[in-house]
Amino acid sequence: MAELFIEWFGEEIPARMQARAEHHMAETFAAKLADHNLGGTHVRSWSTPRRLAVAFTDVESAQKAQTNEKRGPRVGAPEQALNGFLSSLGLTRDQLEERETAKGQFYFAMIHQSGQQTADLLPDLVNSIIAAFPWPKSQRWAKGEMSWVRPLHRINVLFDGEPVAGYYDLGGGEGISYGKTSHGHRFLAPVDLDLTKSNSKPKPLAETYDELMMSHHVMAHRDSRRAAIHEQMNNLAAAANIKILEDNGLLDEVTGLVEWPHAIMGQIDDDFMSLPTDILVLTMRSHQKYFALTDEDGELAAAFITISNMSADKTRDNMIRKGNERVLRARLSDARFLWDQDRRTSLADHAGRLNSIAYFDGLGSMQDRVDRMRGIAARLAADIPGINAEMIDHAARLAKADLVTGTVGEFPELQGIMGGHLARAEGLADAIADAVSDHYKPVGGGDTIPQTALGQGLALADKLDMLTSFFSIGKKPTGSGDPFGLRRAALGAIRILDEAQIDLNLTPLFGKAKDDLLVFMADRLHVYCRDRGLRYDVVRAVMQPDQLADFNVLAIITRIRALDDYLTHDDGQRFMPAWRRVHSILESEQATSHADSDGNIDISLFSDQTEQRLYDAIIEFDKHGDDTSMLATMTTLIEPINAFFEAVKVNDDDQNIRHNRLQLLSKIDEAVRSFARLAEIEG
Repeated sequence: MAELFIEWFGEEIPARMQARAEHHMAETFAAKLADHNLGGTHVRSWSTPRRLAVAFTDVESAQKAQTNEKRGPRVGAPEQALNGFLSSLGLTRDQLEERETAKGQFYFAMIHQSGQQTADLLPDLVNSIIAAFPWPKSQRWAKGEMSWVRPLHRINVLFDGEPVAGYYDLGGGEGISYGKTSHGHRFLAPVDLDLTKSNSKPKPLAETYDELMMSHHVMAHRDSRRAAIHEQMNNLAAAANIKILEDNGLLDEVTGLVEWPHAIMGQIDDDFMSLPTDILVLTMRSHQKYFALTDEDGELAAAFITISNMSADKTRDNMIRKGNERVLRARLSDARFLWDQDRRTSLADHAGRLNSIAYFDGLGSMQDRVDRMRGIAARLAADIPGINAEMIDHAARLAKADLVTGTVGEFPELQGIMGGHLARAEGLADAIADAVSDHYKPVGGGDTIPQTALGQGLALADKLDMLTSFFSIGKKPTGSGDPFGLRRAALGAIRILDEAQIDLNLTPLFGKAKDDLLVFMADRLHVYCRDRGLRYDVVRAVMQPDQLADFNVLAIITRIRALDDYLTHDDGQRFMPAWRRVHSILESEQATSHADSDGNIDISLFSDQTEQRLYDAIIEFDKHGDDTSMLATMTTLIEPINAFFEAVKVNDDDQNIRHNRLQLLSKIDEAVRSFARLAEIEG
């Protein structure tokens, strides 16, 4: 067994693609080695802007010889069938065995395959992975016909420390011969590195590659590079008595932009600190990849950190700092100009231009969307306590106004947020500004819902309009495709209703798309419950189609949690066996008993006191109120059910008595089914 090491080296891979590419490379090579019966254990992988690499240990030196058995035609079959079998395998008749099986006597061929050397297999294996690599975007270069994320220059394949001979045809007369030579940092160490001479003592490259690259100013391991960036920034910030504004997305991106990270702190001119924090942070983040900083009170500090791809040098660091400050100054000047321009016009006047923005073909303009939101908002105000009808209508009229502003044109990520800032600058009520600012929330799984009732109502109006509008014109998500973010909108609405404890039946708001939306929303609610660890069988039991005519998210989730809690406690664990006995008898008798749940129970046919006791318990059960009282009443059925089965025989010889007893059981099953279909509960 030996180590297999592969490195691909080329031009800069976009930062957002590197982590996934590294994972895919390791995963695909592992699968290929397994397919070829070569073993192998993935021990380490690397990704930088200019390279992807992976190492496996315990790879077989050669495939093991195999003997495969293949059954042919039945003995006595037509000669043509036998000849076809022999021809397909390249065998003669005397090489076949005749063997008796349970289905008769058949011919069998024993096919012996000698194992190939791993070094001989690797070129085809590596080339097939390169050719099929799933880059989100790719390009061609020079005369070659190969499509790849960026020009690929080197393919290094080493097995047991020795280079493997191979060639990748790029087309157009171009190609890359396999090698053993990597390369250092583009500026700090632009020299070739012989991977077969990485140390004086022969060790696996998995153990020495990091050290070799580090010696040439390349921090090859992604996680190590990310940790180094974070540590450097923390040290710089701590020395200035400030803190990093944590931004994992930016940290991941910057990790993919540099091979030798070096953190440098710069200053923001005081003149720009009056800009809204969101504008400052987004200008630094989106355009310059700078990290924002905060003081001890959480206020934005007049400083930033940039990550250089060069080693520390006082003179060079000062030049980089000044250059970055100069570029940021220009960016912030532009942002301030846009902010000042936008503030000269009221939000209401901005909103007056929404007619000029098309929303979607068949759904009118953005003003039409606002009008629909206002209609939904009015209905929500009537149904949700704590929402003022006039205020939510005012907020809905202004919610999309910032789409026509210059600031949002430059920073689309500030939709809504900028509207909130402009509302405050204009002197509108904080409740209106907060609602406008938050109405896109929650944007993703890590985001919070709006914190005010007005904001929650406006966010619901926004998401419900998206869902009802696009469903009304047949633009439903299909498979993995969801170009309008309707799944995200549905989950956002569900989160708001659940986390804010809003008791609201959505069905009347679904309009003509009601049937399709009920199915879609139920599916999203299944996903939501699963992600929160709720038992899937309990979710199925409560969320049966006949339970969803009134799609009240809070009521459904409350019932799921109540039933889940009930089933884990003693009462539920005693009730389920009693109910299963009732249900199983009804199922087995259904075809012949004709027990009709709408039929009447004749108490004059009762011959035992347990029948009357069970009947009385059923009458009480029908008087239940909320879910808690229903579960408590279910518990009171346990003893009457058990006593009934102990005292009487359901299948009495008298058909009238038998039918009457089945009616009793059917009433129990019907009553319980109105709460949940307990047949879905496992165990």
